[in-house]
Amino acid sequence: MSECIFCSILKGEAPGSIVYEDEDCVAFMDLFPMRPGHVLVIPRQHAVHLEELEPALRAHLLEVCHWVIKAQKASGLPCDGNNVFLNDGPAANQHVPHVHFHVLPRQQGDLHKAILSFATRYMNYFGQSAHRQRLDSLADRISRQMPQRVRP
Repeated sequence: MSECIFCSILKGEAPGSIVYEDEDCVAFMDLFPMRPGHVLVIPRQHAVHLEELEPALRAHLLEVCHWVIKAQKASGLPCDGNNVFLNDGPAANQHVPHVHFHVLPRQQGDLHKAILSFATRYMNYFGQSAHRQRLDSLADRISRQMPQRVRP
């Protein structure tokens, strides 16, 4: 599906700073991060709404989100807590029409920064993009902490 940037990343037609991948899903750095270390977890299957996915795949996506959280913390990123969220469909402010979970590392007291980056991200459609080199470096830091038993 050429109009879906996530499908293009999955096919290798567009760059992505990959944190984790298996036969069912891929986790990669958000090009327009709300906080440093912002990761997206997506299914390989193209679907706009979560309900389009089988229950086992939905469960696996959340398990990978959990692994990302543990890896973000173990990587040394400033991470006192996390937000995991899904904008399910265009009416929920989903800008890329492909199911994706945001895994956002948070620090105590960063609410004003998170709110500002959230507002800026959507006021400018996606806000300021991060440089690929920085994303690749963060992806490598997080990826090294992902469970080895599930990495290809």
